[in-house]
Amino acid sequence: MAMPILWREAMSVDGGVIDRDHKALIAIINEFGDTLPHINAREHLKSIVSKLRNYANIHFRREESFQRYIKYPEHESHRHEHAKLIDALSYVEEELASAQERELDIVHKRMTEFLRHWLIDHVIQLDLRMKPFAGHLRTRPGRGG
Repeated sequence: MAMPILWREAMSVDGGVIDRDHKALIAIINEFGDTLPHINAREHLKSIVSKLRNYANIHFRREESFQRYIKYPEHESHRHEHAKLIDALSYVEEELASAQERELDIVHKRMTEFLRHWLIDHVIQLDLRMKPFAGHLRTRPGRGG
């Protein structure tokens, strides 16, 4: 079992829906990390990747809408980063589906690295750039993380 990733307040972007989405991503990453890469787990791993695909489709649309709402100046480049993540996710989905039993461990490690990249390079580095633009939203009553 991998060490779980824990949400920290320093990861907060908006104190609301974007943060809840990011917490859901962390839960998916932790579920993937807790699943050992053996042949009997292939279907479970595929279901986690499918859950990740659904998450990405919903979250990216929501986040891009949020960026337009807060007039985020890096919206276009961020949208391109989302497209790159979707492309990379498609690649790992295909890799997982076609992996032989002896390759599952390697595919699992690559997928773990991809997920960590997503969380660290995208969520923590890129998404946190939105925080100053979302600051006025944090002061509204009824907002919660």
